[in-house]
Amino acid sequence: MINLIIFGPPGSGKGTQALNLIEKYNLIHISTGDLFRYNLKNNTKLGKEAKKYIDKGELVPDSVTIKMLQAKAKESGKVKGFIFDGFPRTIPQCKALDTFLKKSGHNVSKLLMLDVPDQELMTRLLERGKTSGRADDLDPDIIGNRLSVYKQTTFPVFNYYQTLGKAVKVWGVGSLEIIFKRLSLEIDDLIGKPTSSKKAKKKSAAKKSTSRKSATKKRINKTTAPPKSKSAAKREANKKATAKKVAAKKATAKKASTKKTTAKKTTSKKTAAKKTTAAKKSSTKKVTAQKMTSKKPSNPKTSTKRATAKKRTNNKK
Repeated sequence: MINLIIFGPPGSGKGTQALNLIEKYNLIHISTGDLFRYNLKNNTKLGKEAKKYIDKGELVPDSVTIKMLQAKAKESGKVKGFIFDGFPRTIPQCKALDTFLKKSGHNVSKLLMLDVPDQELMTRLLERGKTSGRADDLDPDIIGNRLSVYKQTTFPVFNYYQTLGKAVKVWGVGSLEIIFKRLSLEIDDLIGKPTSSKKAKKKSAAKKSTSRKSATKKRINKTTAPPKSKSAAKREANKKATAKKVAAKKATAKKASTKKTTAKKTTSKKTAAKKTTAAKKSSTKKVTAQKMTSKKPSNPKTSTKRATAKKRTNNKK
């Protein structure tokens, strides 16, 4: 059985979200405000007892409130669980609720607190006062006092269940749908209902297990495969030998082609070297011949003859 406490300050939206949760999880909504209104209106035995204290301006004892809760629980029969709204509001009420649930072998599963800033609460309550007609929703001073009382007397309930590891804060600002999803995530985690991320993890785990199984089957098939016949074994051996021979031929052909290309490159290099050497030699010879020609001394006899001829010519003149 799931027993939840929807908790928070005035204007946090406890009642609205409680109605959505009971519809989704098929739980019974127990609101102390509704219980008091029902018993007082129908003038029940518990209503009359509560009215005595209300008329005196006194707080209704927890024992009377617990009796109303017990009557509602019996009336509901077999259910999946309850959502308590507006109760407990004090530490004594927490202990009284725990005792009540223990008698039937159950306990509080989780307290869900709607966490809303004071300024947002003030805005919501003033807006609600325009349609609710409640005087305490129209005056900012009264609203401020209600929030102060909540912090002093009611908020310790959260601390009480937090020490037991059963209280959690849920951000109560946003659209009704988003806040409802946040609350649902907490409840799904409590009852072990897989979320989308958990489903994805399960799928990946299933895929891994499937791949492992297939790998195991392959190994088994290899180890348990029937022995091959002699003719088949010979065929496989011949195939392997042929493949080796082909590979060896290819390797030899590659080596031969590589050698040829290397030899061609070497020959071409040698030829080019020879040509350059021959060209250098011929150019050197030409230069030497030119130098020799320019350095040759003139014939002395020839030069003497020329000088004599010039003298004769001059004398004649």
